[in-house]
Amino acid sequence: METNLDLLDKKILNSLNYDCRATYSQIAREVRSSKEVINYRIQRLIKQGIIKGFVTIFGFGYWSYKLLVDFSKIDIKKETEILEYLRSHPNINWVTPCSGGYDLVFSIMAKGPDHFDKLLRGIMGDIGNFIRDYKVATSISSQTFGHTYILGKVNEPDIVGRKFSAFEFDNKDKEIAKLLHTNARIALTEISQKTNIPIDTVTYRIKKMERSGIIRRYRVILDPQKLGYHRYEIFLRCINLSDSIIAKFKEYARQNPNIEYFSRCVGAWDIEFTVYFKTSDELRGFILEVKERFGEHIQKFETITLFETHNFVYLPEELR
Repeated sequence: METNLDLLDKKILNSLNYDCRATYSQIAREVRSSKEVINYRIQRLIKQGIIKGFVTIFGFGYWSYKLLVDFSKIDIKKETEILEYLRSHPNINWVTPCSGGYDLVFSIMAKGPDHFDKLLRGIMGDIGNFIRDYKVATSISSQTFGHTYILGKVNEPDIVGRKFSAFEFDNKDKEIAKLLHTNARIALTEISQKTNIPIDTVTYRIKKMERSGIIRRYRVILDPQKLGYHRYEIFLRCINLSDSIIAKFKEYARQNPNIEYFSRCVGAWDIEFTVYFKTSDELRGFILEVKERFGEHIQKFETITLFETHNFVYLPEELR
């Protein structure tokens, strides 16, 4: 059942979308409310299942390899087993059943082609007998705009550390990062108490991880179905894809509030969007608009419907 949000709820979610580590006081000042009300509203949104969590995305120089999978012989029991296998795999950060030509989409995080090949061969050795076909593409650049569809406007989040640069990552950094991993809103005081590291040192080390790109961004995870939205993934195979055309695709994605994610890829597709719409008519209108704007550069247009995501983040080897 769709949950109706009032304007204050929407403003709070939009603020968290921009910076999910913002304090209750900072959000209260932005939306002109009190920190007590903000605390109550956020806890209520969590209880309602609209907010599923706050996570930290780490870099460490990994590449994202996304696979579209078409199953051959499969039933609900076996699909559940495969989902659990993929969900628990240490190098898989995103697993989502889908419909529309494919049955499943997931991402493998690897240090490079050789590492990816080794991981893929291991996965296919375990579940390959149930796969009829698959496609793969490597994300070479991407941007997450967040849940901008909530207010119908773009409020691009502050994405930190877009490029990874190595630095000496010690045990204190690791302790802090592991706490941030599954709770991006954890307070500095709580991190300090749990790690016995002074607050000033915690602050310094987090900023160091942000600057180096080890911390790529913080994300609030929502359940779009609770808000009446359906989620779709769109894959474009392109021709004559110059740098200027890529820039136009990216700017279009940045300006469109229904697009949460944009990726430039190499492999089975070249451009990828994640989009949110309440009705199939809205999706159809979006598809026609993309074809009208970029049709001469699109060779193939594929759309899948995404269902519940079983993974949002992975635990990099450096944090295990």
